[in-house]
Amino acid sequence: MFIGARVRGIASKAASVLIDGKAAGTLSFSRHQTRKVETPLLATPLSAGMHTVSLRFSGASRDGVDPFAEVDWLRVGLADDDPSSFAAPTLRDVEQNVALSGVPHRALSLRAPGSLRCTMGVPPDGRLHTSVGLVGVGEGEAELRLLVDGQAPTTLRAARVVGGERATWTDVDVPLSGFEGQIVTLELAATQATRGARVVFGDPVVLGRDKSVASVPRARAVVIVVLTGVDPLRLPPWSPDRPLPTLATLAREGVVFDRYRAPTTVTGGVVASIITGLSPTEHALVDNQARLPDGLPTLGRVVREASARTAMFTANPWTFEAFGFSRGWDRYTVFSPVSPALGTAPIDELVRFVGEKDQSPEKGLLAVAHARGIHPPYDLSPGEFAQLQPADYAGPLDPRRAGQVLERFRQRKKAKEKWSAADRTRLNGMMDTALVATDRSLSNLIDSLRKAELWDDTLLIVTSDVASALDPVAPPFPEALELAEEVLSVPLIVRFPGGALAGTRSPAPATSADLARTALAALDVDLGAQGGKELFSLVASGTTPVERALVARLGDRYATRWGDFRLAGREGSPPTLCQLTTDPHCEHDLGADMPQLTMSLFRETYDAEAPKEPPRRRENAQWDADTTAALNVWGR
Repeated sequence: MFIGARVRGIASKAASVLIDGKAAGTLSFSRHQTRKVETPLLATPLSAGMHTVSLRFSGASRDGVDPFAEVDWLRVGLADDDPSSFAAPTLRDVEQNVALSGVPHRALSLRAPGSLRCTMGVPPDGRLHTSVGLVGVGEGEAELRLLVDGQAPTTLRAARVVGGERATWTDVDVPLSGFEGQIVTLELAATQATRGARVVFGDPVVLGRDKSVASVPRARAVVIVVLTGVDPLRLPPWSPDRPLPTLATLAREGVVFDRYRAPTTVTGGVVASIITGLSPTEHALVDNQARLPDGLPTLGRVVREASARTAMFTANPWTFEAFGFSRGWDRYTVFSPVSPALGTAPIDELVRFVGEKDQSPEKGLLAVAHARGIHPPYDLSPGEFAQLQPADYAGPLDPRRAGQVLERFRQRKKAKEKWSAADRTRLNGMMDTALVATDRSLSNLIDSLRKAELWDDTLLIVTSDVASALDPVAPPFPEALELAEEVLSVPLIVRFPGGALAGTRSPAPATSADLARTALAALDVDLGAQGGKELFSLVASGTTPVERALVARLGDRYATRWGDFRLAGREGSPPTLCQLTTDPHCEHDLGADMPQLTMSLFRETYDAEAPKEPPRRRENAQWDADTTAALNVWGR
């Protein structure tokens, strides 16, 4: 192995190459001349897995202005028998319009030996289709290969191609049977070619089962109910025996998303994605000290400009006015935990909003309710509290101050000793009671939509911000948790207008930004270039878990899930890869065993997080006395 580069020296004429901090040779070049240079072969081979290549330039930059050098490309190369000089391919060099025997194709053009790789999830009935030819005089050979980390390459098809006056396209159509639902790497390889000729692949494409182009049915009302802290196992159908009849009915009459994932563990960041259709990186609410930037288009503003009624009701302090959530709505109401308002107050107020008689339903309606869900404080009388298990509980938890008590638990160094099994059991009972009340309020909401003659034309979405499963060690509900899958995986039940797709359990990967896109599509309102995927189309087209990677961010940390694989890391440090089906807590790094998948997931993360326009500047939240008091009772 060696390190090569194409360098133009400016203030420097040499650079030391280090691999993982250890010397690996020197690159010598000339000032103001562009040269291709290489180190000698490394004395010892590198182990499989991640490594860091560093360049340390000699010389001195004049006045700190001139760069040491300009590096066009850096190559980690393997010694081979080909003595020809390496040239890094560019997009302009590779992507060409080619016509052979009068038949044009948009083609990928490769020198031999050379290859291009694409990692993807294989769709149902997937097949690879392309046309192969040769540009130039002579002959060449092309191969279509399928690569899976840890397995020998599979040659799908090999083709001999001829150039010159006899050059023509050879159509190739290869089934990918046996790999459906898997993440694989497809390789287009030019294995041999006469000097000066190029192997070309015309319009390569992976085709799957024909998908119907379905769009969400039109709605006159869109209602989004966001609960706080609820994980899927607390709700039907994930736990069918839970005494929550309204949610159980919604699950039967709607679509259940088994792979819905929050984009962050910052509560406000999740709701911000729901109402903007943007990722946390894009809307800049990336921590619990930030707020939604002024001027950011939201569901409330966009739908209001389309002459529909809009409202947002919240009992969660992280979506109060101080964090920028009040802008753009016809009506915005908060229910502070300091007040005696019930945890279901946002849903109850939504019931009144739907039932108002002085508004025409023909204009459309959009409402978002952010309820307390299973988060304290709880609405329990002393008698109801005493009936919960365990009997004769004498711990510090009580319905009103539970949030503050849990925060004190979190602040203690020996929380494991102070957070007892009795505390967990009593808290679990209060959570279940809160969910029963939420279920009743949802029933009232559906009744109000029926009375307003809107139910058949309603898109109803029920989800949670982040999950807060009971932990045997740590108390629940800390804000901005680590990006663990058990916190990011939250419930999503969608009842489409007219009960379309009722009874479906979808494996389609979905995230919070998709809710904004779906809501606006149902109301026939355009959000422009912003937004995620439209959920109805994802379900109707039979999307599989591997057709999309989902990225979650928290500060400089990221966690990307693609199918059952998860890549996690921190900016500036090597990431780790795990397979959740066999290692749900990601205790073993598979990066060394699966380098191709690791690289592809890292690129998916980069592409998803790379700014598509100038990034919005993060703005600080302006906490007032009421917000501070509300967060204190909340437990922060």
